[in-house]
Amino acid sequence: MWYLLTPVLTGILLGALGALALRRSGRGPGARLDRRSATLTLAAAGIPCLLVIALQVLVVSAFSWGFPRDFPWELHSAVRFTLPLVLGIVMVLLLAVPAHRTSTPAASLTRRTWRSFVPPARLAVGGGVLGTVLAITVAAGLASHADEDGHHTLYRVELGTASMETSFYGWHYSIVPLLCLAALTASAVWAWSAIARPPHPEDHAQDVAARRLRSANVARAATGAMLLHLSTVLASLHGTATSSLTVHAESGEFFRSGVPFASLAPALQGGAMLAEAIGLGLWVLVALSAVGRSPLPVRRSPSTTGVTA
Repeated sequence: MWYLLTPVLTGILLGALGALALRRSGRGPGARLDRRSATLTLAAAGIPCLLVIALQVLVVSAFSWGFPRDFPWELHSAVRFTLPLVLGIVMVLLLAVPAHRTSTPAASLTRRTWRSFVPPARLAVGGGVLGTVLAITVAAGLASHADEDGHHTLYRVELGTASMETSFYGWHYSIVPLLCLAALTASAVWAWSAIARPPHPEDHAQDVAARRLRSANVARAATGAMLLHLSTVLASLHGTATSSLTVHAESGEFFRSGVPFASLAPALQGGAMLAEAIGLGLWVLVALSAVGRSPLPVRRSPSTTGVTA
């Protein structure tokens, strides 16, 4: 079962290689964050990364060794779909905290919107991931069945007069994540707007580079959160895809029936691991974007008091 940690290790490696590639390409080192933004970026992304890694290690350990014995499986089942999105929302909001400014703003007539520092390609990638999550969520919800409490948490397999029901990512589990997805999208748009809104200081070129880096980090944080959520959904669907119903007939024959998407089980498992690796890698990249960069020098406006002729 320890192979389940492969996405975690791959994600850490991808994030480190991505940060190194950005620095060597010349797009990374030019942007320097002020000390407050760098600290918030490191904390906002680093802490969720550690939480996701620790949770995955605990889950794999409980599966493999039965340790810890009292692992809260019910709580894990309740929060595993929502936790990445909640962490993503908090991360995005922290990344939007205004940078510390001590220099005099320079006049600028350029109109800035929330899209001013976000390349269209990043929006397209994030929108594609969001569309994929929504499509899978709606399809799973429509295929789900209600349990005895009226909650759509089951998938039903029928074979003649026999039937089987298994746990499934239905509407009951997806309502809160859908609300979180809406909140995450709104938070990202607000963060991009908050980053773009303040006037430019005297060092216009450096300020533009810093805003592009912060806007890119917001996109990475939101996309990473959606990918980590998508990973949990695909992993749940993989568990359902491997379920089957076996019926023993009076003639002594055995009949077996699986779910209609049973052939997709390998793809679902691979997709879940890939989404987890890329999502965690994006979060690691956000954290590393604040490491190894010398903070912006503090520039103070020249004082106009106490000057003698």
